[in-house]
Formats: sequence, C-alpha cells, structure tokens
Amino acid sequence: MCDENLRTRLRTRLKTLSEELKELEEEQSYVLKQTGLHLPGHTVRRYEAEVQTLKTSIAEIIAELELRK
Repeated sequence: MCDENLRTRLRTRLKTLSEELKELEEEQSYVLKQTGLHLPGHTVRRYEAEVQTLKTSIAEIIAELELRK
C-alpha cells in the first residue's frame, strides 16, 4: 500500500514537472525570439539552468518509477 502511494505521488510529481518544463520551454522560446529585444546573457543561462534542472528531476523520477514497478 505504501509503495503504491509513493508511485502515485511520483507520477503526480512527474506530471507537474513535465507541465512546468513545457511551459518554461514555451516561455523561453517566446522571449528569446523577440526581435529587437536584447537579453543579457544571464537571462539565457537562467533559462538553460532551469530547463536542465527540470529535465534532471524528471529523469530521476522516471528512474525511481522504473525501480518500483
């Protein structure tokens, strides 16, 4: 029972992180494609770091779910 609850929480967290990643990538695409808008380098690096963090978290949850099958 406890293991099933954990898998449910992991799947819920995975869905949330996946949605966050999609939204962040859409925002990043929109912001970075603005013509005539200069963005400082740290803004681009911030997006890249946030995307990478989300992808890492997603991969960790997927790996944990695979272990708990």
